[in-house]
Amino acid sequence: MLHRDTPAEQIEQIVEMERRADRCIDHLRLNALPTEQAVWVLLTAVISQIESNYLRFGPDTAAFRAAMINLARYAPMIVRALANPLPEQVNATLQQLWDPSLGMLANADINTMAHYDAFQNNYPMWFRNRTHAEIREGDIVRFTVDGSGRYREVSAYQKGLRPLNGRFQAAPSQRVEPTEAILRRYRRLLTEATVTSDYGFSYEHSYELARRTYNKYAQRLEGMMRRSDSVSLGPYTLEVFKRFYAGVQALSSIHEYMCFCWTRWGHRYPLASALMVKSRREWIQLLKGLSGLDSDVTDRVLTDLSFYPKRLPDLHVYPFVPLDSQNSTLALIPHFILNSAPEENILRTCSALRPHVYDLLSNEKEATMREYVLGKLTRFNTKHSIPLPDGSTEIDLVVEDLSSSTVLIAELKWYRKPNGYRARLQADEQFLDGFHRQVRTVREFCRENPDFLRQRGVLTRSLNTYDNVYFGLLARDHWVWIDPVENSFVLDVEQLLDILETHETLHAAMSESIRYEWLPREGRDFYVRFERAMVEDVPIETEVYYGGPEPSA
Repeated sequence: MLHRDTPAEQIEQIVEMERRADRCIDHLRLNALPTEQAVWVLLTAVISQIESNYLRFGPDTAAFRAAMINLARYAPMIVRALANPLPEQVNATLQQLWDPSLGMLANADINTMAHYDAFQNNYPMWFRNRTHAEIREGDIVRFTVDGSGRYREVSAYQKGLRPLNGRFQAAPSQRVEPTEAILRRYRRLLTEATVTSDYGFSYEHSYELARRTYNKYAQRLEGMMRRSDSVSLGPYTLEVFKRFYAGVQALSSIHEYMCFCWTRWGHRYPLASALMVKSRREWIQLLKGLSGLDSDVTDRVLTDLSFYPKRLPDLHVYPFVPLDSQNSTLALIPHFILNSAPEENILRTCSALRPHVYDLLSNEKEATMREYVLGKLTRFNTKHSIPLPDGSTEIDLVVEDLSSSTVLIAELKWYRKPNGYRARLQADEQFLDGFHRQVRTVREFCRENPDFLRQRGVLTRSLNTYDNVYFGLLARDHWVWIDPVENSFVLDVEQLLDILETHETLHAAMSESIRYEWLPREGRDFYVRFERAMVEDVPIETEVYYGGPEPSA
């Protein structure tokens, strides 16, 4: 039942179970260690799990991506929950030597946080009447979400699941491949590397290798970023951030590859050395030298990307983790840097640290999206930003294809992927308003006034003379399923543009798009099953999505 429909005595029982579960953060095993060592051990254990998941699932699988997302959240959640504060400076005598027994402590806490995360995700949504809670036999609370069919397909799509076969299957990730000259420098570094412990090694920093690798990543970021270099992020621009981030990616790539090659040379994976730990001054010097930025700007970006307990728990967004209260020693897991969405993440940072700047960016993003879409539709007649006479709203985009007698009238929505239930609730509410209010208002007006767009030079003829008229809400990054209404549809704009590349007419592309074959199918491409999470002897069951057909019992 939804919270509003649940009897008071059951609400109290469910809430009391939540209170008991919350006590799990008081019993973290890493609290037995000095805090800076606990953080180091935790981040190193995360690297160990990433490497295990890489071997188990492979890099281009939904399972590996989901594991990366989860680990990037669990680690800072544990850091935030540690009982004791960080020291003013790192204890130089506390050697960071990896021991499997320390890894067991960290893995136990990671497991606890993975289970507790299910409570943190489902209880708030139940309180807000977005999920149902049912007390089952054995005092197990089962949470379920309304919707089936397309609703679950879109949920799977938002989780990164795609059709396993056919033209809509996920493309493998584009990796920066080292040139032969770069590989020769790696071999030289490995030849000169030294063993420091059973699980550790050290190597000299190669400025030439770093420079060559930086150039590769800078070029890659140029192709990835969707916004202009001149976009202001407050104290610096997106172009400055790109230069900084290319430097971090270059250093991370070198270190991750060196650790990988060390095992290929017959050694254990160097867990004692896998975490990148440097003084703040050293980070600034290295990144300044690669990016060409001055020290103050480099320091500012580094501060923005550093995790603090009150910041969003996500090491994709805040990858630098302090090991002391003065933030003079910072640790970095290279894997998250190399598997992140940097543009999306810096916008999350900006929205949290400088909301006024992010509000300005939000006002510009539909325009940015519109220019991007228009650039892909040059073979059609397109117009944009047409206000309705009563000022109630405006038409974002009109696409006319005379060859197939087709018109698409669309609203454009670009919501960043929500991180956390609050952001998801807000984004969903705004998206639903865009369809049920804006699209409906435009549709009703255009049907009642079929000459409106012709009279303003938007269309060649009256709207009611075309064979095919579609109304749509074209979304980017985050959207939810809404059942089609009167030839009005919600579509992922990237999928529509991809389909348009293989069809000559707008009608053919729209016809294929609204079949939604680009969504994964339950039973064929993904399955959902109830999984149990338990902390402090309190069990709950939640729906978990998995890629692939459901394995036979």
